[in-house]
Amino acid sequence: MLKLVRFDLRDPTEWDKFYNLFSAYLEEVCDDDEYREEIADLHDETLNSQMIEQTLQVHNPYFIMRIVLNEECVGLISYSYNENSFLGFINNFYVCPEKRSTGIGSAVLRMVETHLSMLGANQVDLTPEEKAKPFYVRNGFVQTRMIIDGEQVFRKKIKE
Repeated sequence: MLKLVRFDLRDPTEWDKFYNLFSAYLEEVCDDDEYREEIADLHDETLNSQMIEQTLQVHNPYFIMRIVLNEECVGLISYSYNENSFLGFINNFYVCPEKRSTGIGSAVLRMVETHLSMLGANQVDLTPEEKAKPFYVRNGFVQTRMIIDGEQVFRKKIKE
C-alpha cells in the first residue's frame, strides 16, 4: 500500500529521517558547492524554525511528506499551496533509486494533485531537474515559462 505521511519536523527522530532522505536527494541533484550550501542550511536553526513554522500554517500550507510503500519509506515529496492564486507547487520530489521505474512516482504525483485539488488548487507548477523533465512530461506537465535564473517552469492543470 502506497501512502504519504507528513513529517513532524518538531520531533528529532522525524527530523533525522527527513535529513537523511533530503541529503540523498540533494546529493543527486546538486553540484558539490550547492550541496555543501544546502547541507549547511539544514544545520541552521533559524532556517529550520522557519521551515517548521511553514509546515504548521493553516493558510498557504507547506507539506513535507514521506513516501511510504508497504510500511517502508521510499522517498519524499514537498509541496505547497497558495490559496490566493489557487496554485500548487511541487518543491522537491525524491524516490529512492531502487524504487524508480515502478510507477511509484506517477502514483505519488496523482496523490499530491488530488490533495492540492481538494485544497482548491486548479493547477500545479514545478521547476524540474533536467533528467526529471521526461517523467513530468509523461505525467501531463508542459513547460509554460522561464524564470529569471533560466529555470524552466512546468505546469499541469488539475481541474477546470
